[in-house]
Amino acid sequence: MAALRKLALLGARRGLCSMPEAAPAVMFGTPGRYANAIYAAAAKNKELVDVQGDLKLLKQTIEASPALSNFVSDPSVSRAAKAKGIRDLLTSAKASDTTKNAMATLAEGGRMGDVFKVMGMYNEILSQAQGNVTAIVTSHEAIPKAEMGELTKQIGQMVSKSTGSETQVAIETKVDPTLIRGMTIEFGRSEEHTSELQSPLQS
Repeated sequence: MAALRKLALLGARRGLCSMPEAAPAVMFGTPGRYANAIYAAAAKNKELVDVQGDLKLLKQTIEASPALSNFVSDPSVSRAAKAKGIRDLLTSAKASDTTKNAMATLAEGGRMGDVFKVMGMYNEILSQAQGNVTAIVTSHEAIPKAEMGELTKQIGQMVSKSTGSETQVAIETKVDPTLIRGMTIEFGRSEEHTSELQSPLQS
């Protein structure tokens, strides 16, 4: 398993040199601030992909272990105990120093309940750094398949214009009956309401 992980990381590092040291996206909220800080530290230490692998493994471990999951979420466990426990766990897994410091800081700040949110936001930042963007489109009703092609094209053009380079955009759709009209577009955790992209649903 360790050999497979090293092989995956080696392949991922081929595009590492093209990733910016400054985060290409800013995440919001408390989990977002942690994710932004982790990216900055990982970029400085040239451990962006290593940290991503560490966080993925930690997430899988927490999900697979009820005891660890309870330890992470139990408010009766002191912050210091959580920080030490997480640091020891990551040390045994040979995680990077950036990951160990980041997760210990999260625990010391009493934010281990947000750990999965932080992981997801870090992955979103890294994905954008690699030239990929996920757009979450929420509409009042399901968007007809016949309109998805044009919508995807419009979002792709908008993102590429904003970034100044060709960007791959993955589209995820959600339905929210409480929306009166049009749709909302979310890139990562920042939400935009764009009238130009409402036209397909209004026709």
